[in-house]
Amino acid sequence: MSVGARTGTLLKTTTPARRLDVAASFEALTQACAVTAADVRRAELVSDSPNHLWSLPASRALAIVHSGPDEARALIKGAHFLRQQHVAVTSPWSADVHVSADGRAVTFWQDPGKPSPDTSLSAWVTALVHRIDLRMVPWLTEHDPFGRLLDGLDDAPLNDAARWFLRERAAQLREEWDDLDWPTPDAVILGALRMVPCHDDGVHVGLLLRRPLQCGHREWDLVAARWRSEQLIGSREDHRTYADTYLSYEDQPLERPYIGAWSGYQVVRDLIVLTEVMETVRRAHLDAHSRRQAAHRVACLRGAHRVPWNWGQR
Repeated sequence: MSVGARTGTLLKTTTPARRLDVAASFEALTQACAVTAADVRRAELVSDSPNHLWSLPASRALAIVHSGPDEARALIKGAHFLRQQHVAVTSPWSADVHVSADGRAVTFWQDPGKPSPDTSLSAWVTALVHRIDLRMVPWLTEHDPFGRLLDGLDDAPLNDAARWFLRERAAQLREEWDDLDWPTPDAVILGALRMVPCHDDGVHVGLLLRRPLQCGHREWDLVAARWRSEQLIGSREDHRTYADTYLSYEDQPLERPYIGAWSGYQVVRDLIVLTEVMETVRRAHLDAHSRRQAAHRVACLRGAHRVPWNWGQR
């Protein structure tokens, strides 16, 4: 594997299970690069959630390895659509979706630069997405946070009590979700689990899509943005800047501009939290660190640690 220094070190120090996971992703990337003439040398694995994101420094591009072609095609279609709507979003480096022999799909994107700490950029992009007329995108799928929520739970290295708790927690939130009184109509949403990061390459600022656009409630995106500050990743001032910027662009006033004052805030936040926990649970088989993280996060949900949550290892 002709990978960069950081990824090479990871492959030497991680577990066999994670090495196989990264190797399979890299093989799909290599096959796609052979077709597109992108340079796979010194490729670095940037992140593995919600999909594998690779940096290709020799081509000044990024590649995303998806579990299947449907998500990949939806991502490219959504990016093209957002650019047509004058929303600042990173352009595909290649318009094609490349499917590997094992069914993984690869998309290529222009390198957007480093994530910006300016939370007003995230609010600006999110507000512009929410303003899009939903009738223009009849192809969007409906946002269903429960659809694949518990996928992988049976195979995860958790004890029976933890599995039982997660199933019961999901069932409880499903009931509460069905009873929510949504203050605004359906909209185009990003469906993020946190405040979406915008990037700055020194010339352009924009969003790098990692999840397809969906039809849902904009409160999901707003709760996710506020959850970032509760998670102790961002400060209250960061979220105040986000909220003020979002409202300055929003043409459909919120009943309660402060999203934390909405009666359904805690239900949506708790579902976002459970979704994040399950993303960690699905990776728990990869190495000991991931197993500890999964166990710790489930313990947080069960009340073993004080909130607001700090997902760091203990």
